[in-house]
Amino acid sequence: MKQAAKKIWGNFDLGTFFGDVKCVHGHETRLFNIGRGHYVACDKCRSYIFVGSNLMSCWRQENEDIWQKNFDSIKGYKEVKWE
Repeated sequence: MKQAAKKIWGNFDLGTFFGDVKCVHGHETRLFNIGRGHYVACDKCRSYIFVGSNLMSCWRQENEDIWQKNFDSIKGYKEVKWE
């Protein structure tokens, strides 16, 4: 089976599957939701990337207070966009 090529966007290595997003500098990353959107952030690099929506059902157990806290946690961070 042929393995998919890794994709690098900004400081994020998107790996070969959804759960394999890492910082290219080796920093710890965190996955969080804002609504049904899923994001990965690197707090040391102060950046985040959108990785998909409605891929995991966990967002359904969250509420607007959690999403607001998640949004607030990335204020001032650089958004890395897919090209």
